[in-house]
Amino acid sequence: MYQNILLLGASLESDNKGVNALGIGAITLLKNNFPNAKINLLCIGEAESKIFSLNVNDAKINVPVNYFSKKEVLKGLFEAYLHIIFAIKPTSKVTSFIGTHDIVFDINEGDSFSDLYGLKRILRHFSDSKLILLLGKPLVFLPQTIGPFGSKVGKFLGGHILKRLNKLYVRDTKAYDFIDSLNVKKELSIDMAVYVNKVSVGMQVQNNTIGININGLMYLNNYENLKGQYESYPTLISDLIDRLITEGFKVLLIPHVYNQKDPKSEDDLVAIKSIIKKKNALKESLSYVDKDHDAQELKAIISGTDFFIGSRMHSCIAGLSTSVPTIGLAYSYKFEGTFSMFNQQDHVINISDLKTEGISKVIENIMQKVHVRSETKDLLIASNQRKLLKIELS
Repeated sequence: MYQNILLLGASLESDNKGVNALGIGAITLLKNNFPNAKINLLCIGEAESKIFSLNVNDAKINVPVNYFSKKEVLKGLFEAYLHIIFAIKPTSKVTSFIGTHDIVFDINEGDSFSDLYGLKRILRHFSDSKLILLLGKPLVFLPQTIGPFGSKVGKFLGGHILKRLNKLYVRDTKAYDFIDSLNVKKELSIDMAVYVNKVSVGMQVQNNTIGININGLMYLNNYENLKGQYESYPTLISDLIDRLITEGFKVLLIPHVYNQKDPKSEDDLVAIKSIIKKKNALKESLSYVDKDHDAQELKAIISGTDFFIGSRMHSCIAGLSTSVPTIGLAYSYKFEGTFSMFNQQDHVINISDLKTEGISKVIENIMQKVHVRSETKDLLIASNQRKLLKIELS
C-alpha cells in the first residue's frame, strides 16, 4: 500500500540511547506493518546525510537519514503556504524530498509535542507537522506523550495539528482531557522501544547480577534549573550499591545517555566512573559498561541481569520488555504511564526532591521488590505476550 514512508522526530545517532531506541522501535514497527516499504528519516541539523544499518527481525536493513537545516524547513514551510494561497509550485529541496513519499509518521522525540520544554520546541515540531500537512501528505503520530500544554500558544498550536492528523497514537493517558476537548480520536499503545531487537555484544552478565542505570543528569547536578531537586541521588545510589553487595549480589552499572569520546554535562558514563573510583574496594562485586554500545546492544546487556534499577525511562523499558523485574527511579510522570502498560506501576519510585532522611525507606522498598523478583518475572513474561501494534489507517 505504502511504498515510500517518511519518519520524523527520530534519531539513530543521539548520545541518548533512549531516543535512538524510539527511532529503532518505530522503524521496526513500520517494517512489521509495511514489510515492502522503503523508510527514510528526515532529521533537522547541519550533519551530512548518511545510511544506517539496523538489525530488524534478524535481518539487516539500510535506513537513509536525511538532514535538513532549520532554515531549509522554514523556507519549505513558506513555499508551501505560497502554494496554498497563490498556487506557486514549491522548489526547495526539502519540499521535493517530502513530495516523494506516500505517508509520513512522526514520533516528535517521544515527548516533544508539548510546550513543557519552552515555546521554541513546540514551534519546531509544529512547523514540521504543518509543512507535511500543507504539502497534502497523510500524517500519523506514532505512540508518544502528548502535552502537557501550559500556555495558550501551546494549546492553540498543538490543537491545530492534532485535529488534522490521519491517526493519533499515545503511550500514556496524561493528555486525554486535552485531546478529548478537541474531539480527536486517539489509540493507546505501548512505547515503541519495546519493539527494539536485542543485538548481542558477546558480554556475559554473571548470575545474580543487579543492573543499575545511573542518570548523569541527576548525579552530576550540572543543570542550574534542577539545583536541589536531586541532591540526595548520589547518596541513594552509593547506599544502594553497598546494600546490594552486602546481600551477596553482583552490581553492574549501565549508562544509557553517554558518549565515550565526547561526554556532555549529563553523561551517565562520567557519573559511573566517579562512582567506581569511590567504590574501588568493591571491585570484585562492582563492574560497569564502558564501551560505546547502541540501544540494541544495551538492551541485550540489560536483558541478562536478574533485576534492573533504572533512572532513565528507556533503560527501564529495555528491562521490562525483556521480562527483567525492573524498578524505575522516576524524575517524570512518564515513568508511571509506561510502567502501567506492563502492570508494574508499583515498581515506580519518585525520587524528585528526595531528602536524605528518606533514602533508607526507598532502599527498603527496592530490596522488598528484589526479594520477590521471581514472581515479578512471571508477571512480566505474561504481560509481554501482547500482540504487535497493527497500524490501521482510514
